[in-house]
Amino acid sequence: MIPPIGAQGLNIGLRDAATIAELVVAVRRRGGDIGAIALTNQYNAARRADVTSRSFAVDLLNRSLLSDFLPVQGARGLALYLLDRIGPLRRAVMREGMAPALSQPRLMRGQAL
Repeated sequence: MIPPIGAQGLNIGLRDAATIAELVVAVRRRGGDIGAIALTNQYNAARRADVTSRSFAVDLLNRSLLSDFLPVQGARGLALYLLDRIGPLRRAVMREGMAPALSQPRLMRGQAL
């Protein structure tokens, strides 16, 4: 489960729903069984990288917020300062947080199933 930092849990849930919808539609069009283990395996493979990378990033942020270790606090402060001051970097991070380039389901890009 992803804590609600930056709405990542919601964003992941929306991508999960869109991915499963796409996979179910594709299986139904082929006349396959939407309850087959192959579908869940395909879903897991499709979502693994996105969920793992988001989980790691949110966990790292949480740990940095809870750390009393001065270098960790300094690194977090510097990173946040740079995000605040460098517009293109801030926009890229925000864009990737909301709509990751590599794991955006077709349905969430406005493409028909």
